Amino acid sequence: MSTRISRRNFVKDTALASAAITMAVGAKPSPAQGRLPQDTPLPTTGPLPPAKGTLPMGKIAGVEFSRLILGGNLIGGYAHSRDLPYVGTLMKRYNTEKKILETLELAETHGINCMNSYVMDGITELQKHWKRGGKMKWFAQVRMDPGGSFSQVSKAVDLGATAIHITGDAADALIEKGQVERIGKMMDFIKSQKCIAGVAAHSMKALVESEKARFNVDFYQKTLHTLDYRSAPRPDETGELGSYDNSWCRDPDEVIEFFWTVKKPFIAFKVMAAGAIPPRKAFQHAFNGGADFVLAGMFDWQVEEDVQIAREVLSDVRRTRPWLG
Repeated sequence: MSTRISRRNFVKDTALASAAITMAVGAKPSPAQGRLPQDTPLPTTGPLPPAKGTLPMGKIAGVEFSRLILGGNLIGGYAHSRDLPYVGTLMKRYNTEKKILETLELAETHGINCMNSYVMDGITELQKHWKRGGKMKWFAQVRMDPGGSFSQVSKAVDLGATAIHITGDAADALIEKGQVERIGKMMDFIKSQKCIAGVAAHSMKALVESEKARFNVDFYQKTLHTLDYRSAPRPDETGELGSYDNSWCRDPDEVIEFFWTVKKPFIAFKVMAAGAIPPRKAFQHAFNGGADFVLAGMFDWQVEEDVQIAREVLSDVRRTRPWLG
């Protein structure tokens, strides 16, 4: 880290900057970008079209990834829909195989070179994207088998994952059971398979304990967002998951503080709190708060706009790290 700002004043500064931008944008709404006319769908066969843009890159374990990563929750129907139970089904109905292939094409041609999804959902569409010449790298989410073995890791390796990480809920559960050493064993197994290994978490405990134990971890992934939105956790909600299929970051200040000193790449996820926070504000908070990469779920019509926002935010980010371009 070559530049250091006041960590404790960071959130206030970012909030003020975001408010100013929101006022400016709110005065004259701009049309959504990246949206195609309904009568001109993207082809989903044949070679991919030429690149239309690039993104700043960073490295994890020597491998180069775009600093904006395509999330798989919207594709898999994991809606975190709060009290709207139909949203997950709606996402699955919208994201047909053809639509997923269109989304992958849009992401890659606009500079996103990696996506993140749960291994047990399979990667049929990603494999078809690869056959078209796509170079999208895959971060696979995995859980541990009940008996402690790693069949999901093996499945991810067989399917072609570049990086593999334990899911946040699985890591949190192991910490609560006092079984932190099992996280370390999974990291060792992932590394033995020649894959990049990571720990994801909703709670800071899993990351703090993993760092304390000096596990063979290449990156950490943690929820990070502001708490100034309507369905943010209330004082009486002390868990990491809400009542209505809502997960959150209860401890943004602690996350920012932790990653000012930890010398491992940091991927921030749920930065928009499942759509409750606008992408510009979310990306600013995450990148200026120490995130090296942001994992964001995007529908096809959001990809181009989110990429442009990420470029603009990263052009003014106030932190550098040795593994960032």
